[in-house]
Amino acid sequence: MTDTAADIVIVGGGSAGCILAARLSEDPGCRVLLLEAGPPDKDVWISLPAGYAKLYGSGKYDWRYETEPEPNLKDRRIHWPRGRVLGGSGSVNGLVFLRGSPHDYDRWVQAGAAGWSYEEAAPVFRRIEHWDGAPDPTRGGDGAIHVREPRRLAPAAAAFVEACLAAGMPRNRDWNDGTAIDGAGPVQLNVNGGRRSSTAKEYLRPAMARGNLRVETGVLATRIVVEGGRAVAVEALQDGRPATFRAAREIICSAGALETPKLLMLSGIGDGDALRALGIPVAHHSPGVGRNLQDHLIAKCIYRARPCGTLNEIMRSPLRQAKMGFDYLLSRTGPLSIGAGEANAFARVTPGAEEAEVQFLFVNFSTFAYEKGLHDFPGFMFNYGVCRPDSRGEVFLRSPDVREKPGIRANYLDHPNDVRVMIAAARLGRRIAAQAPLAALIEEELRPGPAATSDEAILDNIRATAGTVFHPCGTARMGGANDPMAVLDPQLRLRGVAGLRVADASAFPLIPSPNIQPAVMLVAERCADFIRAGS
Repeated sequence: MTDTAADIVIVGGGSAGCILAARLSEDPGCRVLLLEAGPPDKDVWISLPAGYAKLYGSGKYDWRYETEPEPNLKDRRIHWPRGRVLGGSGSVNGLVFLRGSPHDYDRWVQAGAAGWSYEEAAPVFRRIEHWDGAPDPTRGGDGAIHVREPRRLAPAAAAFVEACLAAGMPRNRDWNDGTAIDGAGPVQLNVNGGRRSSTAKEYLRPAMARGNLRVETGVLATRIVVEGGRAVAVEALQDGRPATFRAAREIICSAGALETPKLLMLSGIGDGDALRALGIPVAHHSPGVGRNLQDHLIAKCIYRARPCGTLNEIMRSPLRQAKMGFDYLLSRTGPLSIGAGEANAFARVTPGAEEAEVQFLFVNFSTFAYEKGLHDFPGFMFNYGVCRPDSRGEVFLRSPDVREKPGIRANYLDHPNDVRVMIAAARLGRRIAAQAPLAALIEEELRPGPAATSDEAILDNIRATAGTVFHPCGTARMGGANDPMAVLDPQLRLRGVAGLRVADASAFPLIPSPNIQPAVMLVAERCADFIRAGS
């Protein structure tokens, strides 16, 4: 058994852990140790923006979770891919970079996370960003993560934006300028020179030259050791052998919204009755651990299209594939330079709604299932989902064995408001598809399908086909001192256990409106600030 010491031990080298390791090691007097269960991020498909689709199907860098049978989705188990590699899900995701609505963070304050308003978050977002568009005081110019719009939109993506405008939405000038996310426009992606701009590449890799930072991959944390009410060490399996990593100052859990609550519960931190039932000694009763799970459910409007340059067409033509490769090599343009989508729309579906309730993401290909490949005809789709779902789920232990995956109950569509908004979003998607110039490109609606005309039929299609958009969060949330379900205080310290913080999507009180990657980066940057300030 090895026994290694550091001042700060970070468990999880994902989007948050890479930032924390880089920021905290800026102090040469602070010894930082980063532990990651997966391998280094050296695969060329990780660097390539379009590689996310291949990575999704391969499972090579994926924890390969799945939910329990979801009662409101026809008892289907939903595959939840999460990154198991340096950079975490930020190394395998679709690269959509959206801060979210300012109201998202103001709601965090209302939920008990004092100090997390958008006014306080905005300077940190600017610190993170290297905006590659026109200079703007609301955007960061010197940050590590490069953000840009696609250089050229595919014809169908451009038509989607125009169709949204024809349906009455405003054109959105900049999704990340601090105004409410509303309307339609090109998506923003964290891409640098045609390559993925991840925290592993932009934060961690330069920092790894520092003598006070060690990065260990292939390390599966099994338990946080708590002695006298203080977290003092991380027990782990390193290449299958037991190892202990001691922390002189702090331990930070950054293992993600599923592995972080799992590790806390394995360490005896969670609901005391549930832990005792599994034979786990209780180190600290914290009933909120694993609760408050939130995720964005998505369904799809899928269309058979006239030939218009979709990826379906390109992948069926060796000549077009060669052109796609040359476009990428020569100018870093084309489908290989794009992540999950090319254009976004955010819209209200309720009269008098304060802000957008649904998100659409246009994708320039069509498929019924990623693992089955693209359709053999021209096609495109737009994914739609509720921005701020009211349904709540949980993560729980099946056994005290670290090798067993946690149980996941997402409870999708458990709240009637989520059902109402999803049906309204499907109807709005159809209205967008009926507008010029997009309507001229569509030959046939494949999903929900022309037979789905009633609310009941639309909902039945959603229940049969919808899945995750990969945004689990909230399972060790921040909150006020008088909130018994708040696992963390607003400085991300675990209530009741000294020397232990959580800094990843687990800490969110509420899910942000859009894709959550920038919010994870925000949490990591602020955690580093808190530690350096001694708070």
